[in-house]
Amino acid sequence: MKQNIKNTHRALFLALQAGAKRYPGGIKALAEVIELNGSTLANGINPDHDCPPPTFATIIEIISLAQCKEAVFYINQLVGCVPVDVEIANREAEERTKTVAVLSVMAKASDVIAHGSEALKDGRIDASECQQILQDLQNLLEESTSTHSILRK
Repeated sequence: MKQNIKNTHRALFLALQAGAKRYPGGIKALAEVIELNGSTLANGINPDHDCPPPTFATIIEIISLAQCKEAVFYINQLVGCVPVDVEIANREAEERTKTVAVLSVMAKASDVIAHGSEALKDGRIDASECQQILQDLQNLLEESTSTHSILRK
């Protein structure tokens, strides 16, 4: 039996749905730009609706128009990659000194160590602790990218 792609990749469809809702005017406005019926798009990206998912082209349009970075992060993780938000890194790189940048990376690394150590006190990492550590690691990657840009100047 063929698995439902929306169930298999639920996190992707939740990310697409959240991004589309954040689009100015919401899903209906985004659907108009993509030239789709609003209900068709809303149902297509709803992981709990049994209608077919949108086409790959439509998914790319949603990601691009709604700047749906969460969906890109999920797709990267499917293939073992870790995305870095270069826009944030580059913007911050222009505003900071080398000293502040290095100190900031050290602070982000410290967050990873602190939350990781706290989570491991009981010998296991639960779901909420895992989410916190993942966010800390993402923040560290972005800060490291920014600092790398600053130090190369």
